[in-house]
Amino acid sequence: MNKQISSIIILSILVITSAQAQFNFYTYYQGIYDDNIYNTSENVSDFINSISFGSAYNIESELNNLQIYYEGSLNYFQTVTAKTFNTHRIGLVETHLFSIDDNPLNAGINYSFRNNRDEYEVYDFDQISAYVNYRHSISESDFILPGYIFNRNSYNNFTLYSHNEHRLFLTWISNFETQTSLSLNAEYLIKQYFEEYDYEDYLNEASVFKLRVNIGQSLDDLTGLNGYVIYQKNLSEGSRYVISDSLIYYEEEIFNDIYSYDGVETGLGFRHYFNENIELNLEAKYLIRNYSSLPAVDKNGIELTSMREDTQFGFGAGIVFDLSKMMKGLSLSASWNYIKNKSNDYYYKYSNQIISFSLDYDF
Repeated sequence: MNKQISSIIILSILVITSAQAQFNFYTYYQGIYDDNIYNTSENVSDFINSISFGSAYNIESELNNLQIYYEGSLNYFQTVTAKTFNTHRIGLVETHLFSIDDNPLNAGINYSFRNNRDEYEVYDFDQISAYVNYRHSISESDFILPGYIFNRNSYNNFTLYSHNEHRLFLTWISNFETQTSLSLNAEYLIKQYFEEYDYEDYLNEASVFKLRVNIGQSLDDLTGLNGYVIYQKNLSEGSRYVISDSLIYYEEEIFNDIYSYDGVETGLGFRHYFNENIELNLEAKYLIRNYSSLPAVDKNGIELTSMREDTQFGFGAGIVFDLSKMMKGLSLSASWNYIKNKSNDYYYKYSNQIISFSLDYDF
């Protein structure tokens, strides 16, 4: 771990040095109190210190913008120190206009990886990701956005979950004279595992269809509301999961399989600017998840005859202070989030409260 921290420090120094010459640079610190870091009935709390930093270099012309970027983070758990990890990402983004008045074509590719301490090295992974999308205007107030995303996720110490993922999506957005916006998004996802197994309900390939509707309404120049509904259908009627290893079973941070359940989620959001420097955000959500092949278990870890079913309520509030008048690019924020998860699975009857504050500096 010391070698990893030293590498991060050296890299951040190089980034800062470059940023002073020609790069945009950002860094922020976030302090997080989480009263249930595993999101299970175990209720293990911790305080996490998170430090993030990144830089970007833009090469611009009349019709093109090429960005080269790096971003990294170190997340230190004060109590359960074994969960400490760091992440890194480097990538390219290209935005191209076929003419001055034309719609943009966006494409990008990046490589990222995550390092964990020995007890959690099973979660080490690296990812290659690429995407392309094109915004096409239908009228002055309507446009569509078709696109494709490819992810190659490799868990070198737990190859059972290594896979390729393909995501096709189409978004339609319309803006009305009533200061209302409406967006519809449809997405089809396919996951293909590297390793194939001949077990009942243990899929080698999975697919999901998702549909999202979002409505935004401006109340005045400083206040707005938005609401959304997401419907998800598991088209495969199966999944991959591990129950025997408690570490994997409790830790949904990476392996929570969105391909393993049908679900509905709905939420409301409220935003208000007290002035140009203070922003308030409120949100509430409710979701239902019905797992197609993951059995619920009792407190002894014994499988029940029924599949796992969850319902969840969530609430959140946040405030952001723009401190640019004190120092350009500086901001301070704080947030509170609470969720209550009900389940027929003993380990997933839990509540979770997260309180955080952050200091951001961008120049």
